[in-house]
Amino acid sequence: MTTSQLKSTPSDIRINNIQAIFDLLFPTEQMSRAELGRRVGLSRMAISDVVKEMTENHLLREVGIDSRKGRGKRSVVLAIDTNYWRTISLDISQQNSEQFTVRGALTDLCGRIVERVEVPSDTEGTISPKMVLSVCEKLLHISDRPVLGIGVAIPGVVNDEGTVVRSVILGWSSEPLRADIEKKLGIPATVGNDTNMALIAERYFGDCSANSMFVKINQGVGSAVCVNDEIVQGHVFAAGEIGHVVIDPNGPQCICGKRGCLEMLLSAPKLRARVAANPERRTQILGEAGQQLGRALSMPIGLLDLSDISVFGPPEIVGEAFLGSMREELDADIVTDYRTPPRLHRCQQGEDVALRGQAVSVIRTFVATTRQSADTGATSDTATNTPVSTATEAHKK
Repeated sequence: MTTSQLKSTPSDIRINNIQAIFDLLFPTEQMSRAELGRRVGLSRMAISDVVKEMTENHLLREVGIDSRKGRGKRSVVLAIDTNYWRTISLDISQQNSEQFTVRGALTDLCGRIVERVEVPSDTEGTISPKMVLSVCEKLLHISDRPVLGIGVAIPGVVNDEGTVVRSVILGWSSEPLRADIEKKLGIPATVGNDTNMALIAERYFGDCSANSMFVKINQGVGSAVCVNDEIVQGHVFAAGEIGHVVIDPNGPQCICGKRGCLEMLLSAPKLRARVAANPERRTQILGEAGQQLGRALSMPIGLLDLSDISVFGPPEIVGEAFLGSMREELDADIVTDYRTPPRLHRCQQGEDVALRGQAVSVIRTFVATTRQSADTGATSDTATNTPVSTATEAHKK
């Protein structure tokens, strides 16, 4: 790296300051200018300038006077402005029976859902990129606020350019989804793996730590890993794609062409079918499934020294029989006299977990480079023209 590459430009410093202040307040904290200045390391004049810009751009707002007791003048406190900007989030990982559903939402800058739509798959039970664009357009028309950005959560491998490299379950390959959205709608977009997005939501709104794993059991089986508050993407952006890792070479044939993939043995439809065929063995079947998952994950969990694992799935499957056996397997495989067992818990975020995580990704990707709309009274008619940076590096936290 050259000396010139090490230098920060005024634009870099500005972006870093905005992001640092937003970090401290997101999603629901409140602080005075003086406290923000102390936390970020800015002078009184510098923090005033940054806060002034952020309030003018509707990123922050004054919410009242602090409630501290004692002598001295009390300060005005600031919080995230939830009244102006909206984000669009889509999750196309939801599937009931043989039909997928595109679930979309408008959220505020704290990641709270303010409006939602659901569109079922076509008559063949599939979802196309064209349908995704259509749902984005529908949400744009619904919004009465400027839209900061668009995010789509995809079940599959997504690279850092927002191209869906491969989604076995959707039947997509090399789909430049982010580029298509930005070209058609003129709004910056992010596209991410649905389980990575779920981990982001669990990290901000739930119970995941800075070193954790999120496991999703639904139509398939996927995971996401967070190390030192960074989501691990992997060499070909396939980190966490455990669904098509073979755990039984003599197992059933998978749609990917291999036999005995984790997804063929532990996905929700497969487990439901086994329980329906042998209802008297329900506890045993789910206990064995939890043990298999624990055994498959004990090596990466131990290797990365992860502190907790959050499991998302249907409550009739991810219950005590499943989690209890998984916990026993992890304890047996990992625990030593110097290592405590990772904390295992069921994700409590509900079906909106990927939607909310994708909203956070959009917010944290674009908020620091947002410029106020020329018309501060912008509505959905002008939202698509709001000048927002097209920075593409997603916040990985």
